[in-house]
Amino acid sequence: MHVQEIAAIFGPVHGIAWLFGVFATWRDPRRTTGIAVCAVVPGIGGLLALRALDRADEQARRPHTAADPAGSGRHAAPTRGRS
Repeated sequence: MHVQEIAAIFGPVHGIAWLFGVFATWRDPRRTTGIAVCAVVPGIGGLLALRALDRADEQARRPHTAADPAGSGRHAAPTRGRS
């Protein structure tokens, strides 16, 4: 097969897959403006958007503690008390 024939076959499939990724990201309720913009970057944007959405899921599932009420993964500095 020639390169032009391969491009004629897989080009539209690739374009539809890219559009699906963009629209799926835009419809996701967890998305932020940054994730939506990232999704439209050809080539790697969809992958980066999916990774960002996975990180948002992990942060939402992480239990919040008194030292870390926002669930940012950071803890308050330990205080040194007298024993």
